Amino acid sequence: MIEVIKELNLGEWAVAVLVISALWRWVLKGFVEKWFQHNLSLKSKEIEFLLKTQQDITVRNAEFEKVKLEKALPLLESLSSVISEHKRMNNSYMSWIINKGGMPGNFEEKRVELDGKLLDSLSSAEIYFPNEHRHVTRQIRKIVSCSWRDPSQIYYQLLDIGTYDSVADVCSDTNDIYQDLLSCFYDMCNKYTGTSECNESYKEILLRHNFSSDVKPIEVNPAQNFLWRHILLHEYTNRADKEKAIEEVKNEYS
Repeated sequence: MIEVIKELNLGEWAVAVLVISALWRWVLKGFVEKWFQHNLSLKSKEIEFLLKTQQDITVRNAEFEKVKLEKALPLLESLSSVISEHKRMNNSYMSWIINKGGMPGNFEEKRVELDGKLLDSLSSAEIYFPNEHRHVTRQIRKIVSCSWRDPSQIYYQLLDIGTYDSVADVCSDTNDIYQDLLSCFYDMCNKYTGTSECNESYKEILLRHNFSSDVKPIEVNPAQNFLWRHILLHEYTNRADKEKAIEEVKNEYS
């Protein structure tokens, strides 16, 4: 072959081409083919792993949705029913405060009954809830667990530290911080169940409704602070915070 090349006077470059062709055919070609096959096999396994992972995630999500439908949603409906009933009772209670009215004899018994139902549902349901949703529900349960104070006692207490305006403002719908908490609860329920499109996180929902991560009002006026500490959560509020709320009402209305 070399002699043929010399006779044809093809030169050194032809020899180089011949050598490279020989190396490719008998040495490099097989190596490169094996290298490509190995990498193709690795890529195939990687794609197969990714598909399997995605499939597992899809299956887990579907299983969780099934759990929500079969277990969490009925419990959530029970919670909502009890909470709504207590809010209706609270609306009546606030009207009795501003009108110096008295409570029906079975009003406290009804609250105790609702508290028991709420506690039962909450004990079963909260394991399915995100943390913020759980905290909000527990805060509502605290409100439901607080006994009703004598409406006329609250009326005269507010009148004593302020004026009739302080009574009216505490009982006003515009200062209904309990409703704000329930609105937060229902927005979280809608996000959890997927019944409405919501791009907010649960923490952002809390902030939008003016509540901190521990479900306490962030900014409140004196009337709202009194409502929160002396009416809604009076059994969970220490003396110092109660006295501070009273001082705020005095400063605002006296």
